[in-house]
Amino acid sequence: MAITNEFVEAVQSENIMRVRIMLKDSLLLDPTSGQFQEMEQYAMKQLGNIYTEHDGEKLNFDVTSWNEDYLNQQMVAVIGCFSKERVELLKSMVRFLYKEKADKIRKETSEAHVQSHITRKQVGGGVSAAGVVLTAAGICTSHTFITIGGVAAVAVGIILIVSDKEGA
Repeated sequence: MAITNEFVEAVQSENIMRVRIMLKDSLLLDPTSGQFQEMEQYAMKQLGNIYTEHDGEKLNFDVTSWNEDYLNQQMVAVIGCFSKERVELLKSMVRFLYKEKADKIRKETSEAHVQSHITRKQVGGGVSAAGVVLTAAGICTSHTFITIGGVAAVAVGIILIVSDKEGA
């Protein structure tokens, strides 16, 4: 996930209220709290402590009584009292109330990570295949330089395949 330019601007201008509002809103966009965590780390690094003391309100951690109304009430309350206790409650509530959305985001993130992970073995296979084609083209056209380049590409591809520890 990426931190938006708008959030960076809020942090750089030291607009703590805006930073807190954007942080709490991120919980609704990403109920896994992944985006919140990334934004929180950035804000804390730049601004220091962004939290306030808890106002003493007794928070309801009973999941059986959580609903949209209580979530909305706490979303409003967190603007005035951005305490770690209230934020943890909100994180738990959105994970619970928006479980399907959180699961979907986790699944998509996991699939994107798997798809973006290319091993040396895969690269080596591609380089070797290109080398074989280049070697064949060099032999067919009687170009020694092309043939040698193709053989070298095959060798590099084989080295990549053999040296791959993750794809094994």
